Amino acid sequence: MKSTFYFASIILFSVFITSCGDSTKESVKVTTEPSENIIRQLRGSDFSIVLNDMNISEKGDKLLFEHKYHVLKLVNDSLIVDSLSWKPVNQSFFKKHEEDLGMEIVSNHSGKLSRVAQPVGFGWAIGNPKYGEWEEVSKSQDSTSTASTTNPRSERRWRSHGPSLLFWYWMLRRPAYQKDYRGYSAASAAGRSYYGTQTNGTSRYGTNSTYQKTKRTSFYNRRRSSNSWKSYSSSRNSRSSSRYNSSSSTRSRSGGIGK
Repeated sequence: MKSTFYFASIILFSVFITSCGDSTKESVKVTTEPSENIIRQLRGSDFSIVLNDMNISEKGDKLLFEHKYHVLKLVNDSLIVDSLSWKPVNQSFFKKHEEDLGMEIVSNHSGKLSRVAQPVGFGWAIGNPKYGEWEEVSKSQDSTSTASTTNPRSERRWRSHGPSLLFWYWMLRRPAYQKDYRGYSAASAAGRSYYGTQTNGTSRYGTNSTYQKTKRTSFYNRRRSSNSWKSYSSSRNSRSSSRYNSSSSTRSRSGGIGK
């Protein structure tokens, strides 16, 4: 009986520690995510929503989480791009896509809607013979190749022949390799996002990729210097740490009861 009371006390204490660690400011809430509004507006069309930017700021005494989107619309095999202004999003949705900068977070092509983040074009343009073909290239032909410098073998890179200038821009602004496409296909079949891996261990796509860090310096500078970002990151890390420590404590205590 005494052991049972002691165990229950440990659980209650763990819950208390966890709740104390969750000190994030209340956030501004939206009734419907902007991406869902776009889905409704473009129902029946072929389109993708690309996460173009993210921001955290303060609105009164609350944290304001925002996204910026590019909406890629495929009309008669030509690409039309709408660049949208900042849109408030819920904190949970912001957290869900924190790693997806520069990626499609919604894709709707050929009647198939996906809310799983993916590299731009991988679900509808890359690998589609209607819009291009795979070609052999050696590492000397492409300075961005991820092939080992000691491996002279060629790689297969996607060559787009999209009919519009915007199509060319979006599909050719960075090379897509067949090995990444295979990795994406496997991840997509399992319902997972694909970020790829560079030879140095970093992601090839998304927020943690070298490409995005080079192309979107304003985002990374803002994230590094913003007090709102620091507060959010600190609180999130605090929650993770407190939950880990409390669960570890509970496992340790419960292990002793059975002896």
